[in-house]
Amino acid sequence: MRRTKLVSNSLLLAAVALILCAALAVPASAATLTVGAGGQFKTIQQAVDAAKPGDTVLVAAGTYTENIVVNKSLTIAAADRTARPTVKAADSGKDVFLLTSSGVHIDGLALVGGASGVEIQQTSNCVVTNCTVNGNVFGVYLVGATANEVSANNLNSNGFGIYLDESAGNKLSSNSALHETGGGGNATYSDGIYLFYSNSNHVTQNNLSANHVYGISLFHSSGNDISNNTISADELIGVRLGDASNNNTLSFNTIGGNGQLGILILNAQGNQIYLNNFVNQPVAISDASAAIPNSPEKLAYTYGGINRTGYMSNYYSDYKGNDSNGTGIGSTPTSYGDKYPLVQPVASYGTIMPASAVTATTSSSLSNSQNASRIATSNQSSTGTGLPGFETPYAVAGLLIAALVVLLKRRR
Repeated sequence: MRRTKLVSNSLLLAAVALILCAALAVPASAATLTVGAGGQFKTIQQAVDAAKPGDTVLVAAGTYTENIVVNKSLTIAAADRTARPTVKAADSGKDVFLLTSSGVHIDGLALVGGASGVEIQQTSNCVVTNCTVNGNVFGVYLVGATANEVSANNLNSNGFGIYLDESAGNKLSSNSALHETGGGGNATYSDGIYLFYSNSNHVTQNNLSANHVYGISLFHSSGNDISNNTISADELIGVRLGDASNNNTLSFNTIGGNGQLGILILNAQGNQIYLNNFVNQPVAISDASAAIPNSPEKLAYTYGGINRTGYMSNYYSDYKGNDSNGTGIGSTPTSYGDKYPLVQPVASYGTIMPASAVTATTSSSLSNSQNASRIATSNQSSTGTGLPGFETPYAVAGLLIAALVVLLKRRR
């Protein structure tokens, strides 16, 4: 009987050890691999092949002539942000970087001379940022890609800046896509950004100007948010809404000085176009009857130092109507069907938000202030998150060990 107790006690002690190890276990840290002068590898591909998912590859200044395939989640970045390394395609018919795994980050490199600077192929959660991508057919090409980010890149002087093919839910922000010249077997057309059968993407704060033919084009692409972009001085058209590109929203963009049109609408319906600045754009919108050039609801804004609410349309620098009641909204509709044209650029109206949101905020402010004291008192009695006493794995292990020690004493 005593032997049985000893065996049971040993098993319990072993359980304690296992629980303690599990609670205190720390994942192995990711490795950093170096490429170039003084580094571990001569080429980026060698480092990629040797790396494990989660590792970082740092690339020293210099020029690397290769086409790189990344099939695991890695960060590949410039070792020194002040000395940008250049990666030139060894085969100009292939991509400089081809990403086939989720979670790849490309940061701070110069990518030149390939079919694409970066192709994100049927994967997600990749990031391309702070790169200079010039002299490729496509700066960044996304095909079958979802939830990726392309941000803060210089994508000038490619055939196309960013090209999306059957890709949804991506964020394209703060990029420069200027002087795109066309390519990919058809140099007749080019765009800063092109969306082809690509829905629900966010295109914001990009400069899509001075391109051959178009600033941005959509074809069979719906539900995209195109906001806060500068789209100017493109050779022919700033924005092209092509066949079946429906229910997109264009707002807070500056569109001006494009050769023929600000926005061209071709067989597209239900696009919301409001709160844009059309500056020095003789023809702002073609086939405007197919669009909705007014805000979908009343907005709250400030004009002349007074808080106001009302529907809002777009600003046109050549608008000839007047503001008879001093609300900042023109009294005469425009030829594009705007019923509520702005008489000043959008920035003159302060912070603009849905009037319904302001009403909801005001109505809840009283109850929030009444509850503030109770919430603060409650918070003072609790530290960390979750249940008290369970903030760290060390605390969990301690409680488990104490409970098992008590059990052991009872069994003796």
